[in-house]
Amino acid sequence: MRRTILFLLALLSLTVAGQGVKPLPTLHVEGRWLVDNHGNHVVLHGVMDTPNMYFNGDRWGNYWQGVRYDANGANRCLAYFEKLFAGMEKAKCTVFRLHLDPAWTNDPNKQFTNGGQEDDISCFSSARLKTFLNSLYWKLIEKAMNHGMYVVVRPPGVCPKSLKVGDAYNQYLMTVWDIFSQHANVKKYAGQVSIELANEPVSLTNAQGQEDPRALHDFFQPIVDKIRANGFTGIIWAPGTGWQANYTSYAAYPIEGYNIGYAVHDYTGWYGSSDANPSPEVKINTFHQQVPVVDTNPIIITEVDWSPEKPGAEGHYNEHGDWVVPNYGTWSTGSTSKWGKAFKACLDHFGNISMTLSGTGCLLDIDRLLKDGSVVPAFGGLEEACGKACMDWYADYYQVDWPHADDEVQSDESLTAVSLTAPAEEVEVMVGSNTAVNLNATFQDGHVREVTALATYEVDVPDVVSMAYGRLRALKEGVARVTATYTDAKGNRLTASYRVRATFFPFASQFISTSLYSEGKYNPATHAFSPGQYGQMGWQYGGGIDMSGYKYLVVKLKSAPANAHLNLFTTPSIWGDCCGTPDFGSKKQIVVNLKTAKYTSGGKTGQLLDTKNIFIVSFWSNFGTIIVDDMYLTNNDDYSREGATAIDGVQASPTAVPGTHVYDLNGRRINSAGSLPPGVYIRDGKKIVVR
Repeated sequence: MRRTILFLLALLSLTVAGQGVKPLPTLHVEGRWLVDNHGNHVVLHGVMDTPNMYFNGDRWGNYWQGVRYDANGANRCLAYFEKLFAGMEKAKCTVFRLHLDPAWTNDPNKQFTNGGQEDDISCFSSARLKTFLNSLYWKLIEKAMNHGMYVVVRPPGVCPKSLKVGDAYNQYLMTVWDIFSQHANVKKYAGQVSIELANEPVSLTNAQGQEDPRALHDFFQPIVDKIRANGFTGIIWAPGTGWQANYTSYAAYPIEGYNIGYAVHDYTGWYGSSDANPSPEVKINTFHQQVPVVDTNPIIITEVDWSPEKPGAEGHYNEHGDWVVPNYGTWSTGSTSKWGKAFKACLDHFGNISMTLSGTGCLLDIDRLLKDGSVVPAFGGLEEACGKACMDWYADYYQVDWPHADDEVQSDESLTAVSLTAPAEEVEVMVGSNTAVNLNATFQDGHVREVTALATYEVDVPDVVSMAYGRLRALKEGVARVTATYTDAKGNRLTASYRVRATFFPFASQFISTSLYSEGKYNPATHAFSPGQYGQMGWQYGGGIDMSGYKYLVVKLKSAPANAHLNLFTTPSIWGDCCGTPDFGSKKQIVVNLKTAKYTSGGKTGQLLDTKNIFIVSFWSNFGTIIVDDMYLTNNDDYSREGATAIDGVQASPTAVPGTHVYDLNGRRINSAGSLPPGVYIRDGKKIVVR
């Protein structure tokens, strides 16, 4: 009996413990999730830090004490971080972001030639990186893992403000990650150690110095390929531009390969959210618009912090040049009850976002930890600051979405899939986008697992949509059927299929940008667009789309304010070159002739519209609601839909079809007043056969 009680207590302790499994289980990416070897979703929470005397508050030494970035300094640094990691473990941290600080990788015998700031790589030494990868960096990684934390590694320094595909910084990152990913221990622990490719790119152009939606992909993809060629199989986190706040181009040109996630930054004032505007709905919608890859890949926010205003302290200018009012010692100023509430709502809404605070000192009181081992929130436990909030949140999150041991035994019932479920009979997707269409398998023991990235796919019309790594890419307008096949661990094969309708103007809410300037409201059930004051709403195409194959853009309206109009932008911003229609007035059908349309504002005013590169199509109205009946591209000179893109099946028909509009398969309208000769036609979007 006593043995039984002890066994039950042991099981209970494992349940209560939540995370904290050692050795650390292996993680990989499936669809938009981090998962363990058993398919359990994993979400990580922790801090970042950097092994640097100055940024560590001289707590393990300084130059005046004769401490240098050498073997002795490395030992002092390691002893200091051992204490930090013990505190992080007590604070329920499950991830640590390690900066390969350039203090160790720069050659002290060289002189800086580009200003000497963190983006100056003129003193970088490959030899020193190799030396301290062994004697410092790897030992820090190992210590963090021993304290139950996965490790995300970022490169030394920060990105210069202007980057170009193939430039010197591109080659520098290639060198850093080539060295790092060849390290034997890094490869051995690829399931616990991940790579964040760069820190805070600002602007990035193609090799010719031009704005290009492929630039982010083309800058980082060769580095990813090199890392994989070296044998590193772990997770790679790709950054966005705008100080890691803009990921729209990845929707069209994602980083290719397996185990890919995206590393994001978030501070008060970003993503439409601040203490002055703490709406969770706005935060979620704006984050989704700027980081659309949250639908297809796991996300980790590798920098975030906040504390409330503190009169009498020192303020500063942030990376955007905006003044940040004084606070208690964080980079951004905000309050947990306002901005923090919206931030957490965003995390909980998407469910696949991990995070690291911007420093250990943003979570816990370091000096108190070093003094007596106590783990207490930073900033004196101030309720409105990130330390207290995150210590509370991390304790709650510790009990959910945690990894199970690699060798945990699973029952046959948990491994045997009994059904495979597609998301719906029909899925609407936007041309030019990558969309995750989630596929769920139900197992014999009753649990459900998303298996999108584990299935294989067949597409009956491959020039309309394609599938890769569980992501559906819409190539052009049309309809296709996707058949998915999933094979479980026991060898059982299950299939499911769904139809995909690809269009330039899908009306589902996830495709509609509501805050192009000011926040508007959208009702997907009625296709009702209600822009905010002077605002715009509509479709954003991260990689740009080509409409040059069509003659007309047609909007059919149910109602609209007289002053409403439609805008087409050939840049990713509404402040760029634009072709705007005249005000709608009382019209119920708006037609844009794409062959003759001209720019109406911007630097190209009067020139023909570049229909090969459309980035935004939006409605404008200074108050009032625009209700859209239909919207499409067509080559039909009567402005009707091209029937061949909406064929839903074949219907038999008598020889006469009076009172209806009938088209041949080339989209030409047929006089249907009398009998039709035998053949195949389009009527009301349906294919019919006249016998």
